[in-house]
Amino acid sequence: MDQILSAEREKGTFKVLKKWTKELFPIYGPGHELILKLERAAAGLFGIVTYGVELIIYREDPDGLKLWAARRSAKKVLYPNALGVTVGGSLPFGESPFECMVRETHEEAGLSENLVRKHAISVGTINYATCSESKTTSGGESGLIRAEVQFLYEMKVGADVIPAPHDMEASDISLYTIDEIKKALADGEFTPANACFFLDFFIRHGLITYENEENYTKIVSCLHRPLRMQTA
Repeated sequence: MDQILSAEREKGTFKVLKKWTKELFPIYGPGHELILKLERAAAGLFGIVTYGVELIIYREDPDGLKLWAARRSAKKVLYPNALGVTVGGSLPFGESPFECMVRETHEEAGLSENLVRKHAISVGTINYATCSESKTTSGGESGLIRAEVQFLYEMKVGADVIPAPHDMEASDISLYTIDEIKKALADGEFTPANACFFLDFFIRHGLITYENEENYTKIVSCLHRPLRMQTA
């Protein structure tokens, strides 16, 4: 498979293969046995389930909750310049979600491993399927199925912890109030997936409830969509 994809990349058959990453995603069969490891850039061509990790860092100030959100680099393939969670990344083959999150937090936000291991907690997953669009990707095909499972983490910190762009995956990491996050969501500043990650945070922390949101049950169920794919 690697030889085939490398050959098609050289021929320019698919534009997405120009974004070769050398990161491998696992493909599992019906019995959860590992069938093969696939180059990340090719995942959308096959519609396989891919995995990622996401971390929201927040703090509780006297005037309310505040969250650290990162603005994606202008060079990102997907959704350049859009807002996202504090730290996020794809989960490659052979790495556990927690270890991946610890590594990504150091690489992207410059925070120490000891800090993250001590304070970050697992808060579940979000499952969704999307379809790529030319307006949201740079140099890729439209119409590719992207089925994803995202492992979610959050970390409460004090005012002395200030994440900052480290490997330039993000152009900026800033502190936002809840109202500022809500406005950015309403204005479409977040990527669709990252908007869902913040919605899930709001639900966990009681900011969105059945009493104040008429679509509460629909939102909760859509954030945990059964993927029903043999490669999951």
